[in-house]
Amino acid sequence: MSIADTWSHSLTARTVGSRYEPSVCLAGAADRLASPGGGEIQMLSTARALRGAGVRARLWQAPEDPLVEADCLHLFGSLPEHRPLVEVAYRQGIPVVLSTIAWFDLVSYWREPRPLVGRALAAAKFLARATCPALPSWRRRLYHEVDLLLPNSSAEAQQLVRYFGVPASRIHVVPNGAEERFSAADPTPFCELLAVEDYVLYAGRIEPRKNQLAFLRAMEDADVPIVVLGDAAPGHEAYLAQCLRIAGPNVQFVGRLEHDDPLLAAAYAGAGCLALASWYETPGLVALEAAMSGTPLVLPAIGCAREYFGDHALYVRPDDPAGIREAVLTALGRGRSQSLANYVRENFSWTAAARATREAYDKVL
Repeated sequence: MSIADTWSHSLTARTVGSRYEPSVCLAGAADRLASPGGGEIQMLSTARALRGAGVRARLWQAPEDPLVEADCLHLFGSLPEHRPLVEVAYRQGIPVVLSTIAWFDLVSYWREPRPLVGRALAAAKFLARATCPALPSWRRRLYHEVDLLLPNSSAEAQQLVRYFGVPASRIHVVPNGAEERFSAADPTPFCELLAVEDYVLYAGRIEPRKNQLAFLRAMEDADVPIVVLGDAAPGHEAYLAQCLRIAGPNVQFVGRLEHDDPLLAAAYAGAGCLALASWYETPGLVALEAAMSGTPLVLPAIGCAREYFGDHALYVRPDDPAGIREAVLTALGRGRSQSLANYVRENFSWTAAARATREAYDKVL
């Protein structure tokens, strides 16, 4: 039974004039704020934008931080650690919404660069789930316990219905966004720092899902500068070492840049193209941020990137090295696209995401 069917909640949000301002607590993975990935940036950016959309939003550090005077709890990510948080909110009569940030695909599970046993188990679980959406799991329980699910795309929403039996009425799509500051960045500081220009930028946590190793192999003999931006994800230091071993002299590795560091915006603006040959993206905040300045995009065919960018990007399969190489070289020849920049600025700002999120809160309140 959904919390929405049982909770009784007296509204405590302030009213300024005639405008209702709900108080919302936002929480993500407890151990990732020190080294935030896309999900954490999505949460932090959403919180900032919500404050301009009439929502008193604050980050929640469970369990020591009580949900005092909160009208709603907003969780980010499909994580088993979220289930106890839902219980905490439930006991206090507080509704919960969940930004799922998830993707389910048989080919991705089977072809990920993991040991055979792990891939076979993941594929078997997916097939069982596809055959029987009512199959119990912590993920299904989480999806059915919260009041509303907020996937980042219609494709992700359809997966929640198909594989977990979530009623469409309990889903509210909230697209990802990017900050306007990325649209007017000066590439000079980054290009001068690395003594490089018109490079291929590969940005993201260094881990098998992001597929940097296969990308570097695909581009091994290409005479183009490559910049790999990001740190190894915890537990994947050996994967980074593999990438470093096969990288040629044209490849530079740069550690993770803070999201508000001007060098990050400069890195996007100076790139000849942004490449992501990941096993999937939903759609990947770096793609939206790079696109703000019109940087040509090479994105994974698996995931929902195509739903966001349509014909504005090139798409590759993560296990197709020839296709990756061809798409990257084609993108480099295209040059910066003002139509792409305009399209993303008009459709995928955090202001627009905050409006859609506020609509979700209004549904459960």
